[in-house]
Amino acid sequence: MTERKEKLSAWMDDQPSDGIYQDLLEDAQLSERWHRYHLIGDAMRNELPEHLQLDIAAQVAQSLEAEPAILAPRARRRFALPGKVVEMGQRFGQYAIAATVAAVAVVGVQQYSAEEAVTPLPVLETMPMLGAPSPASYQVPGMGQSQSPAVDKEREAMEQQRRANAFLRDHLLQQRLNSGNSVETAAIREDQ
Repeated sequence: MTERKEKLSAWMDDQPSDGIYQDLLEDAQLSERWHRYHLIGDAMRNELPEHLQLDIAAQVAQSLEAEPAILAPRARRRFALPGKVVEMGQRFGQYAIAATVAAVAVVGVQQYSAEEAVTPLPVLETMPMLGAPSPASYQVPGMGQSQSPAVDKEREAMEQQRRANAFLRDHLLQQRLNSGNSVETAAIREDQ
C-alpha cells in the first residue's frame, strides 16, 4: 500500500508513474486519497468550490452504531417516603428555622439590655464635645470625687483647641506666602 501512496503522491506532483490509473480503479481507499489530495491542493491554491459535498453523516452514524451501549444502573433508595411525609418535613424545617431566629433575637435583646443596665447614662453631659466648656451642669464636683481629673481634662481640651487654632493660622499664613511666590516664580519663568 505504501508503494501505491508514493506513486499517487509522485503523480500529483506531475511526475510520471506507471500503472497508477489501474490502481485508482481497483482500490477505493486509494481513489479516496486521490480525491483528498486534490481537495487539499485546491484549498492551498484558494480554488475551493462554494459548496463542498462532504458526507460525514454516514461515518458518524456508523461510528455511533459501533460504540457499545452503556447502561447506567438504577439508583436505589434505601426506603421510600410518601409525598406527605416529605412535605411535612419541609414545613417543620421552616418552623425550626423561624424558631431559631426568634431565639437568637430574644437572647440578643437580653444581652444588649444587660449591658445598658451596667453603664448608667449621666443626666447631663459635663465634658464638652468640641473642647468648649459646658454652660451648666447638675452634677456637683467634689462629692466623692476629686476635682483634679475633670480640671485636667478641661485643660487638655483647651490646649488641643489652642494647638488647632495655631495650626490653622500657620496654614493660612503659608498659603498667603506661597501664593505670592507662585506668581513671582511664574513671572521669572516667563522672563527666561
